[in-house]
Amino acid sequence: MALDERIISKAIIERYSQKLLSQLDCDCVIVGGGPAGLICGYELAKNGLKVTLFDKRLSVGGGMWGGAMMFNEIVVQEDGKAILDE
Repeated sequence: MALDERIISKAIIERYSQKLLSQLDCDCVIVGGGPAGLICGYELAKNGLKVTLFDKRLSVGGGMWGGAMMFNEIVVQEDGKAILDE
């Protein structure tokens, strides 16, 4: 059974477009996916708000991935561990 690339491409574009359009209706927009933006979005979503988060990079986390001061270690308070585990 041959796959029709046109049908597959169309399905991918339609699904992506639906996801993107669904984000236009949100309660809150957060710019910046660093630690503060992530926690803010988490708390707002936990309280029932629909949150859209934008970041200039393809992955979120900000300085956590390389260390804000060039150190690749982070310290997480015990309260934050539950959020990370979730």
